[in-house]
Amino acid sequence: MEAEGQGFTNGHATWTSAMSSFMLSYLSNVVSSGERTSSGFKKVHYNSCAKAINEKFQITLNGEQIKNHLKTWSRRFAKINRISKVSGTGWDEDSFTITMDEEHYNGYVKDHKNDADCLNKPLEHFAEMQTIFGNTMATGKFAKDSNAALGEDDEVDNEEVMAHAFTKRMSTCDDNATTSSTSKIRKKAKKRDSEEEGLIAAFKSVGDTLSSAIEKVATGDTDVPDDLFDSLINLPGFEQTHISLYFNYLVAHPHIARAFNKLPFDHKLIWARNFVSEKFPGV
Repeated sequence: MEAEGQGFTNGHATWTSAMSSFMLSYLSNVVSSGERTSSGFKKVHYNSCAKAINEKFQITLNGEQIKNHLKTWSRRFAKINRISKVSGTGWDEDSFTITMDEEHYNGYVKDHKNDADCLNKPLEHFAEMQTIFGNTMATGKFAKDSNAALGEDDEVDNEEVMAHAFTKRMSTCDDNATTSSTSKIRKKAKKRDSEEEGLIAAFKSVGDTLSSAIEKVATGDTDVPDDLFDSLINLPGFEQTHISLYFNYLVAHPHIARAFNKLPFDHKLIWARNFVSEKFPGV
């Protein structure tokens, strides 16, 4: 998905997967710690992220390039959000995968080849994207097509684009139908007062569905794998302090903990090293 080299090409920063991973992890921690304001990231956040990346990878990025690359991942999250709403898709929250059965997949990908990278495979860095973009609304048109490659960034002056969260969307497609019906009822209610009862009924239906979804999320998102600590303690090259702190972080973020526990061993090492290198610079 990203270029393997790093540096600058025609004034554009070229990002490796490791650099993107570090940036997203850094900024998601800014959000989790409550440092990001209601209006979004500030210049100081982008600059501090650039400084950390430069020290880690021995390169020279600036805050504006961090901001532009974050927009690229915002477009990526918007693309994922769009695809998740396609008829026939499902959502595996444990592996962060948009699922589609073979018959639907073959027909859909035939007409939407660029969407194949988001279907039936774990979505890279979804946990971090969900933390950064998941609780915000889109504020404008995308400056670049959502299918654009993530390797190089355009110097775009559009305001930062955020995608609406879909991680906690309903387990069936009924809510989409209900929402659509409610929208139609609202329009008719403006024309005919006699449809007031239908509008009230539609609102009640949406409210009941939302309440049910909230109850499901409230009871299900605190679970972490029973063998999570065993997975961490078996990782070589870390001090007990590092393991303890990362375990504490994962327990505080159950959705990340579940995704981590499903990773192959080598990828678990990468996640743990990224966390430790950020918390303990120079290690």
